[in-house]
Amino acid sequence: MIATADAGRWVPDHDLEAELRQLRYDLFRPLVSAVLIVGWGWFSYVVLRGWELGSATVIMAILGLAAYAATKLGTRRYRLACLVLLLGMVATQNIIVATHPQSLAPTTGVLIIIVANALLQPHETVAVAVLVWASNAAVLALLARGGVPSHLDSIVDLLALDTLALATSWLMTRPLRTSVAWALSGWARVHHALEEVRTRRGELYRALRTLEEATYRIERMNNELILEQQRAEGALAVKTRFAATVSHELRGPLNLILGFSRLMALSPESYGEPLPRAYRADIYTIYRNTQHIVSMIDDILDLSQVEAQKLTLVKDRIDIQTEVVERALADIQPLIERKGLYLRREVTGDLPPILADPVRLYQALMNLLTNATRFTERGGITVRVARVDDAIQISVQDTGAGIPAGELSRLFREFHQVHQTPTRESRGTGLGLCIAKSLIELHDGRIWVESTEGVGTTFHFVVPLQTTASPADAPEGSGGQRHSKHAETCLVVHDDPAAVRVLARYIDDYRIVGLPDATEVVALTGELYPRAIVTTPEMAERIEGMLAHLPHAVPIISCQLPRVRQQLDTEMVVSYLIKPVMAEALMAVMGKLERDPETTVLLVEDEPDAARLLERMLLSFPRPYRILKARDGVQALEVMATETPDVVLMDIAMPEMDGWQTMERMQADERLRSIPVIIVSAQDTAQANWVISAPLQVCHRRPIDIARGADCLRALMTSLAPHYAFPEAPQT
Repeated sequence: MIATADAGRWVPDHDLEAELRQLRYDLFRPLVSAVLIVGWGWFSYVVLRGWELGSATVIMAILGLAAYAATKLGTRRYRLACLVLLLGMVATQNIIVATHPQSLAPTTGVLIIIVANALLQPHETVAVAVLVWASNAAVLALLARGGVPSHLDSIVDLLALDTLALATSWLMTRPLRTSVAWALSGWARVHHALEEVRTRRGELYRALRTLEEATYRIERMNNELILEQQRAEGALAVKTRFAATVSHELRGPLNLILGFSRLMALSPESYGEPLPRAYRADIYTIYRNTQHIVSMIDDILDLSQVEAQKLTLVKDRIDIQTEVVERALADIQPLIERKGLYLRREVTGDLPPILADPVRLYQALMNLLTNATRFTERGGITVRVARVDDAIQISVQDTGAGIPAGELSRLFREFHQVHQTPTRESRGTGLGLCIAKSLIELHDGRIWVESTEGVGTTFHFVVPLQTTASPADAPEGSGGQRHSKHAETCLVVHDDPAAVRVLARYIDDYRIVGLPDATEVVALTGELYPRAIVTTPEMAERIEGMLAHLPHAVPIISCQLPRVRQQLDTEMVVSYLIKPVMAEALMAVMGKLERDPETTVLLVEDEPDAARLLERMLLSFPRPYRILKARDGVQALEVMATETPDVVLMDIAMPEMDGWQTMERMQADERLRSIPVIIVSAQDTAQANWVISAPLQVCHRRPIDIARGADCLRALMTSLAPHYAFPEAPQT
């Protein structure tokens, strides 16, 4: 092995020898030509000196034949070609020495040694040098015996000369070998680097191809996901509209079935004659199952709103024990007593007020209590309420049959039911627990279940005292990063929960949190980091002053928010009852509007059966009522033109003139403007014809850049279309 001096890389001998051999191959023909040129030069010199041409001709002939033979052999028989050439040169040199002994001809052996060193291996060069010296020494010795004097009388001097020539030529070729070794080492490094580059390039190419394929697949999957998301959103919208439409269409017939069956089952005396005993059980069964259908429709509507993320919370500081737990226990008490079960409550310690929606928490707790009552045949139900760390925990424990362990993981799925009892009364819709879970999670709480077969089941849920957010999670513009969980929250301050829910239906890109007044605005702003605060002009200035000391700059949008009463800018509408109308709800509203000695009520209803049901309900109440009827708004105005009623029960969807148009006509009449109106409709308040009155103002403590300002102006100009009154064209 040979080491190069620069990089310290070892180059194998066979690589070095192969490279040197190639250099010799490349040098062979030029040397043959050079030998012939030297020979012709010597021949010319002989001719000029007038020497004998016979021996010179023989010399040229030998040299020419040797050169020709060596050229023919070439690189195919390289060593033989070199041997022929060198032997020819040795022969010619010896003839010159023999013919001109007194000349410097013996020294020309140096040229032969140099040529041999250029064409052969070092040991072969040594052999040629020995042959040159030996042949010259033999010729000189023969000449000396023959009495012919020579220029070099000493054979030893000739040996020294040849040895010196051999050593000199070897030393001269050593830098060549080192240079070739260096070149080979550099070539090896370059070749190795090139191979690595090729390998890396291949790997990079394969990686790029894989990346391109993966990118293509990801883009394709993204496109498919976008399409599937659009389909899912479209299907969800269709599902929500279908649920709302079906519920609207079902509420009318169910209102009649539930109302009449309830009157016949619970107030048979309102018909003036006793109901046959054989009918009572069947009528009560109809009434009970109709209640179940109504409850199921309400659950489906709630579920569709949860899935569409349009179920709104109207939060307030509440006493959860009084406003949620005690109210739910009072409502479930009669059902539990009818089944002969006990109901116990255990409240541990003092419970602080919490920020929550009492209606939604009550709904979640009632679902749990109803399930517990349905699946408990003996024993009873225990409700425990306690503060656990920074949350309120409520537990509902029953002594029912329990739930199998394999069913617990699927318990909160939609329409999932655990059929453990043979009676259909113990079966529900499979939506109650799913809705309860969604309602609890909307409060940033959690719900779980523990059950042992044969012992009973306990549902636990916790509601945090307040929703806290760390400063690091603050939204953009408040000194931190945008809070991922509450960044899309909009705080609506309004005293009408229906208006808050209406906004949530239309502003579906944000999570709407409602407040009945401005007392909790500061606390919620620091906890939820809302995107904006929407309120009325009356409250906007107060809220702006309350937030002035905070470091946050929250946009405050003020406008005349929708309200059932404010749609007509009047106190005319006193209540909005959704079909099916419960007699208790109607009695509660009418109790505030009764007159002495008799209350005159105008029923404006286009369905005769619905009008007859409302009449039956009113006549079943303890106080006396005088009933007037109208099938639409036009007839109602005709009736009120002759007689002024004390109260108007108004349907919304009617032919000729609907309820809104009728109330507009009443508002324009000084005599009818003060008549209280109770809306009775199968249409939910969120589906009504709401309007938002001007002005609409936006208050922001910090200036905004021109790009965002232009975006705001563009959005307003896009949403607010102008209305121009053009003069009518003259008739011809």
